[in-house]
Amino acid sequence: MTELNYHEVPLKPLNPENARGLGIVFTEIAEVQIELCKWPTSGKRPLIAKGGYGTVIEEEFTIYRKGSTLFSAGHQNARGGATGKIISKPNSNTPYILVNWLSAHLDAGEAFIPKNGEPSIFLVAPPQEDVKPEDFVALYSDGTLGISMHPGVWHTTPLSLCEREIVYQRKQGSIYATVDCFLSKEHNACLKIPLGQPEIG
Repeated sequence: MTELNYHEVPLKPLNPENARGLGIVFTEIAEVQIELCKWPTSGKRPLIAKGGYGTVIEEEFTIYRKGSTLFSAGHQNARGGATGKIISKPNSNTPYILVNWLSAHLDAGEAFIPKNGEPSIFLVAPPQEDVKPEDFVALYSDGTLGISMHPGVWHTTPLSLCEREIVYQRKQGSIYATVDCFLSKEHNACLKIPLGQPEIG
């Protein structure tokens, strides 16, 4: 069995410049307008539907740790499950997380912001068919900013820096047309993201 490659994802501050092409940075989720797309089709046959769009749902989204694994709970329109494995570095106060599974929503964008201002990291990559480990960036929020991702942006759940359960405010499309990527199967790789603040300078 071939050993996995661990790709270290660059950690950057969440701001409009670093989020360009990935999403819109915001402070109040009530002001976020989720982008809705026509139901995705392939080939030359046009979609026949009234509008062809879903609606927007809004709910709370819970992230928690169980042992060394980061989980999300099942929600109205999302799959619960493991996000990644947290590893503590020897002689370091900054652990990191290993992430293999990512998804992209084709019908709509998705927005997250921590409900009570906890620091978080948003792992994202631009829309494309063959996403690679080097396409990803980790955007750090001190808890005052959220991101409203564009449709098709690859992402996983928010990565909480807190050991306790964290609740996020969330908006997304109601159809939930999503595709998955398992980097271990497609690229024999896993993403490695530090659970800390980006270095200044």
